[in-house]
Amino acid sequence: MSKKKWLILIAAIIAFCALAIICSVVGLIGPTTLFLPVYTMQQTASAHNGYRHTTLTSGNTIYVNDYEESALGAFGDLPTQMIGRFPVPGFGASGLYAIPGQDPSAYALEYDPMYQQVFRNVQHPPFDWRAAEFQKMWLMLFASPIETIDPLIIEDVLKALKEATPITLAMQADGNYVGYENYSLVLFSEQLPGLIYSLGAHIDPAGQVYFAENIISDQWYPAGQLFMEWMNSQ
Repeated sequence: MSKKKWLILIAAIIAFCALAIICSVVGLIGPTTLFLPVYTMQQTASAHNGYRHTTLTSGNTIYVNDYEESALGAFGDLPTQMIGRFPVPGFGASGLYAIPGQDPSAYALEYDPMYQQVFRNVQHPPFDWRAAEFQKMWLMLFASPIETIDPLIIEDVLKALKEATPITLAMQADGNYVGYENYSLVLFSEQLPGLIYSLGAHIDPAGQVYFAENIISDQWYPAGQLFMEWMNSQ
Protein backbone atom coordinates (compact mmCIF):
# COMPACT_ATOMS: atom_id res chain seq x y z
CA MET A 1 0.00 0.00 0.00
CA SER A 2 1.34 3.42 -0.94
CA LYS A 3 2.16 6.11 1.62
CA LYS A 4 -0.75 8.21 0.34
CA LYS A 5 -3.24 5.36 0.86
CA TRP A 6 -1.85 4.76 4.37
CA LEU A 7 -2.42 8.44 5.24
CA ILE A 8 -5.98 8.28 3.89
CA LEU A 9 -6.66 5.11 5.92
CA ILE A 10 -5.22 6.63 9.12
CA ALA A 11 -7.27 9.81 8.62
CA ALA A 12 -10.41 7.72 8.14
CA ILE A 13 -9.70 5.74 11.33
CA ILE A 14 -9.16 8.96 13.31
CA ALA A 15 -12.39 10.43 11.94
CA PHE A 16 -14.29 7.25 12.81
CA CYS A 17 -12.92 7.25 16.38
CA ALA A 18 -13.82 10.92 16.83
CA LEU A 19 -17.34 10.24 15.59
CA ALA A 20 -17.65 7.28 17.96
CA ILE A 21 -16.57 9.44 20.90
CA ILE A 22 -19.08 12.16 19.98
CA CYS A 23 -21.85 9.59 19.66
CA SER A 24 -20.94 8.10 23.03
CA VAL A 25 -21.06 11.49 24.72
CA VAL A 26 -24.37 12.35 23.09
CA GLY A 27 -25.77 8.98 24.07
CA LEU A 28 -24.59 9.42 27.66
CA ILE A 29 -25.88 12.93 28.35
CA GLY A 30 -28.55 13.19 25.65
CA PRO A 31 -28.57 15.15 22.41
CA THR A 32 -30.85 17.87 23.82
CA THR A 33 -28.57 18.52 26.82
CA LEU A 34 -25.24 18.51 25.01
CA PHE A 35 -25.37 22.27 24.43
CA LEU A 36 -26.62 23.31 27.86
CA PRO A 37 -24.33 25.51 30.02
CA VAL A 38 -21.58 23.60 31.80
CA TYR A 39 -21.37 24.31 35.54
CA THR A 40 -18.15 23.81 37.48
CA MET A 41 -18.27 23.05 41.19
CA GLN A 42 -16.03 24.46 43.90
CA GLN A 43 -16.10 23.73 47.64
CA THR A 44 -14.47 25.74 50.39
CA ALA A 45 -14.81 25.94 54.16
CA SER A 46 -17.98 27.69 55.29
CA ALA A 47 -18.03 30.51 57.81
CA HIS A 48 -20.30 28.16 59.81
CA ASN A 49 -18.60 25.31 61.62
CA GLY A 50 -19.49 21.89 60.21
CA TYR A 51 -20.78 23.18 56.85
CA ARG A 52 -19.30 23.53 53.37
CA HIS A 53 -19.61 26.48 50.99
CA THR A 54 -20.37 24.98 47.57
CA THR A 55 -20.72 26.99 44.37
CA LEU A 56 -21.85 26.03 40.88
CA THR A 57 -20.61 28.48 38.25
CA SER A 58 -21.27 28.93 34.54
CA GLY A 59 -20.19 32.29 33.13
CA ASN A 60 -21.84 35.00 35.21
CA THR A 61 -24.41 32.63 36.72
CA ILE A 62 -23.51 31.38 40.21
CA TYR A 63 -25.47 29.13 42.54
CA VAL A 64 -24.52 28.51 46.16
CA ASN A 65 -25.27 25.99 48.89
CA ASP A 66 -24.20 26.85 52.44
CA TYR A 67 -25.76 27.16 55.90
CA GLU A 68 -28.72 29.18 54.63
CA GLU A 69 -29.64 26.51 52.06
CA SER A 70 -28.91 23.43 54.16
CA ALA A 71 -32.50 23.18 55.42
CA LEU A 72 -34.05 23.41 51.96
CA GLY A 73 -35.21 20.38 50.02
CA ALA A 74 -37.17 19.80 46.82
CA PHE A 75 -40.70 18.47 47.26
CA GLY A 76 -43.40 17.53 44.79
CA ASP A 77 -43.09 16.65 41.12
CA LEU A 78 -39.80 15.27 39.85
CA PRO A 79 -37.77 17.84 37.92
CA THR A 80 -37.87 17.49 34.15
CA GLN A 81 -36.22 20.68 32.86
CA MET A 82 -32.44 20.37 32.87
CA ILE A 83 -30.82 23.81 32.80
CA GLY A 84 -27.15 22.85 33.11
CA ARG A 85 -24.73 19.97 33.07
CA PHE A 86 -21.41 19.18 34.70
CA PRO A 87 -17.98 18.63 33.11
CA VAL A 88 -18.03 14.94 34.06
CA PRO A 89 -21.42 13.39 33.26
CA GLY A 90 -23.09 11.59 36.13
CA PHE A 91 -25.50 8.69 35.95
CA GLY A 92 -28.52 8.85 33.67
CA ALA A 93 -30.32 12.17 34.00
CA SER A 94 -27.79 13.82 36.33
CA GLY A 95 -27.46 17.57 36.00
CA LEU A 96 -28.70 20.93 37.22
CA TYR A 97 -32.49 21.22 37.03
CA ALA A 98 -35.20 23.81 37.42
CA ILE A 99 -37.37 23.03 40.43
CA PRO A 100 -41.07 22.72 39.51
CA GLY A 101 -42.76 25.84 40.87
CA GLN A 102 -39.49 27.77 41.23
CA ASP A 103 -37.80 30.13 38.79
CA PRO A 104 -34.12 29.22 38.20
CA SER A 105 -33.30 32.85 38.98
CA ALA A 106 -34.07 31.87 42.60
CA TYR A 107 -33.30 28.17 43.14
CA ALA A 108 -32.10 25.15 41.19
CA LEU A 109 -31.57 21.49 42.01
CA GLU A 110 -28.43 19.42 41.61
CA TYR A 111 -30.05 16.12 40.75
CA ASP A 112 -29.29 12.54 39.99
CA PRO A 113 -31.35 9.47 40.89
CA MET A 114 -29.34 8.91 44.11
CA TYR A 115 -28.67 12.47 45.30
CA GLN A 116 -30.36 15.88 45.31
CA GLN A 117 -29.27 19.25 46.72
CA VAL A 118 -30.89 22.67 46.49
CA PHE A 119 -28.79 25.62 45.33
CA ARG A 120 -29.67 29.31 45.52
CA ASN A 121 -28.86 31.79 42.79
CA VAL A 122 -26.55 34.35 44.44
CA GLN A 123 -28.68 37.16 42.95
CA HIS A 124 -31.62 35.91 45.04
CA PRO A 125 -31.74 36.67 48.81
CA PRO A 126 -31.49 33.74 51.26
CA PHE A 127 -34.79 32.40 52.56
CA ASP A 128 -35.59 33.90 55.96
CA TRP A 129 -37.68 31.43 57.96
CA ARG A 130 -38.13 34.05 60.71
CA ALA A 131 -40.22 36.23 58.41
CA ALA A 132 -42.02 33.41 56.59
CA GLU A 133 -45.51 32.05 57.04
CA PHE A 134 -45.92 28.28 57.17
CA GLN A 135 -49.20 26.51 56.52
CA LYS A 136 -48.35 22.88 57.31
CA MET A 137 -45.84 20.86 59.33
CA TRP A 138 -44.74 17.22 59.34
CA LEU A 139 -42.83 15.55 62.15
CA MET A 140 -40.91 12.82 60.33
CA LEU A 141 -40.94 10.00 62.86
CA PHE A 142 -39.54 6.68 61.62
CA ALA A 143 -42.79 4.75 62.02
CA SER A 144 -45.10 7.29 60.41
CA PRO A 145 -44.95 11.07 59.86
CA ILE A 146 -47.48 13.09 61.83
CA GLU A 147 -49.01 16.25 60.37
CA THR A 148 -50.60 19.44 61.57
CA ILE A 149 -52.01 22.55 59.93
CA ASP A 150 -52.79 24.17 63.30
CA PRO A 151 -51.19 27.63 63.14
CA LEU A 152 -50.85 27.75 66.92
CA ILE A 153 -48.70 24.62 67.02
CA ILE A 154 -46.59 25.81 64.09
CA GLU A 155 -46.13 29.20 65.75
CA ASP A 156 -45.14 27.45 68.99
CA VAL A 157 -42.23 25.83 67.13
CA LEU A 158 -41.11 29.11 65.56
CA LYS A 159 -41.42 30.93 68.89
CA ALA A 160 -39.11 28.39 70.53
CA LEU A 161 -36.49 28.92 67.80
CA LYS A 162 -36.75 32.69 68.14
CA GLU A 163 -37.00 33.12 71.89
CA ALA A 164 -35.89 30.04 73.85
CA THR A 165 -32.41 29.75 75.34
CA PRO A 166 -30.41 27.19 73.33
CA ILE A 167 -28.03 24.49 74.40
CA THR A 168 -24.89 23.83 72.36
CA LEU A 169 -23.65 20.34 71.56
CA ALA A 170 -20.51 19.00 69.91
CA MET A 171 -21.12 19.36 66.18
CA GLN A 172 -22.10 16.20 64.32
CA ALA A 173 -22.08 17.08 60.64
CA ASP A 174 -24.31 14.12 59.74
CA GLY A 175 -27.00 15.22 62.21
CA ASN A 176 -26.94 11.91 64.09
CA TYR A 177 -26.38 13.01 67.68
CA VAL A 178 -25.61 10.02 69.91
CA GLY A 179 -27.96 9.54 72.84
CA TYR A 180 -30.87 11.33 71.12
CA GLU A 181 -33.61 10.40 68.70
CA ASN A 182 -32.94 12.53 65.64
CA TYR A 183 -35.73 13.50 63.25
CA SER A 184 -36.77 16.21 60.80
CA LEU A 185 -39.57 18.69 61.31
CA VAL A 186 -40.68 19.68 57.81
CA LEU A 187 -42.35 23.04 57.23
CA PHE A 188 -44.36 23.99 54.14
CA SER A 189 -44.79 27.58 52.99
CA GLU A 190 -46.61 29.10 50.03
CA GLN A 191 -43.57 31.38 49.80
CA LEU A 192 -41.48 28.30 48.88
CA PRO A 193 -43.32 26.54 46.04
CA GLY A 194 -41.66 23.24 45.21
CA LEU A 195 -39.51 23.38 48.34
CA ILE A 196 -39.66 22.42 52.01
CA TYR A 197 -37.79 23.76 55.03
CA SER A 198 -36.49 21.03 57.37
CA LEU A 199 -35.75 21.81 60.99
CA GLY A 200 -33.93 19.40 63.26
CA ALA A 201 -36.06 17.72 65.92
CA HIS A 202 -34.17 15.86 68.65
CA ILE A 203 -35.64 13.94 71.59
CA ASP A 204 -33.61 13.23 74.71
CA PRO A 205 -34.04 10.06 76.85
CA ALA A 206 -36.46 11.91 79.15
CA GLY A 207 -38.72 12.78 76.21
CA GLN A 208 -37.86 16.48 75.94
CA VAL A 209 -37.84 17.74 72.35
CA TYR A 210 -35.33 20.25 71.00
CA PHE A 211 -35.51 22.13 67.72
CA ALA A 212 -32.58 23.17 65.54
CA GLU A 213 -32.51 25.63 62.64
CA ASN A 214 -31.59 22.77 60.31
CA ILE A 215 -31.08 19.05 60.68
CA ILE A 216 -27.36 19.21 61.54
CA SER A 217 -27.18 22.40 63.62
CA ASP A 218 -25.62 22.02 67.06
CA GLN A 219 -27.70 24.89 68.53
CA TRP A 220 -30.83 23.36 70.07
CA TYR A 221 -33.92 25.11 71.47
CA PRO A 222 -36.33 23.37 73.88
CA ALA A 223 -39.82 22.83 72.50
CA GLY A 224 -42.79 24.58 74.08
CA GLN A 225 -45.63 22.94 75.96
CA LEU A 226 -48.14 23.18 73.09
CA PHE A 227 -45.89 21.25 70.70
CA MET A 228 -45.07 18.64 73.35
CA GLU A 229 -48.77 18.04 74.04
CA TRP A 230 -49.52 17.73 70.34
CA MET A 231 -46.68 15.28 69.69
CA ASN A 232 -47.47 13.10 72.69
CA SER A 233 -51.16 12.96 71.78
CA GLN A 234 -50.52 11.35 68.41
